[in-house]
Amino acid sequence: TEAVGPVAKRILVTGGTGLVGKAIEKVVEDGEGQPDEEWIFVSSKDADLTNAVETKALFERYKPTHVIHLAAMVGGLFKNIRYNLDFWRRNIHINDNVLHSAYETGVQKVVSCLSTCIFPDKTTYPIDETMVSICIPTHSLVKTPV
Repeated sequence: TEAVGPVAKRILVTGGTGLVGKAIEKVVEDGEGQPDEEWIFVSSKDADLTNAVETKALFERYKPTHVIHLAAMVGGLFKNIRYNLDFWRRNIHINDNVLHSAYETGVQKVVSCLSTCIFPDKTTYPIDETMVSICIPTHSLVKTPV
């Protein structure tokens, strides 16, 4: 969504086609964005964020002033268990490349949204949030100054 008039904030959303990215995009499209904002939603089709050169090129192309970092390698419970080292390593590369490119290009603020999944040990389906006995947030926002 492009802003009308001068743009003070160019907000790059990595993982823009994921669950949280699409929700933010809808909120912006529904009129909650500010007139001086330009929102850019990108996905893995735009750049491989595990690759430092591609990540830097993405930041140079869009020149964001702000980043909402949602991109990650994701999968279900069993995929996470079976490939936990792969998940960890790929996500470390993604996070390092995004934060380093944000730093190098002078991004003013980065907000990273981390996600985890939890499942009750013994349950019936479908599962809802009332069936989880421990209070663990499913999403936590971490503001990272750059």
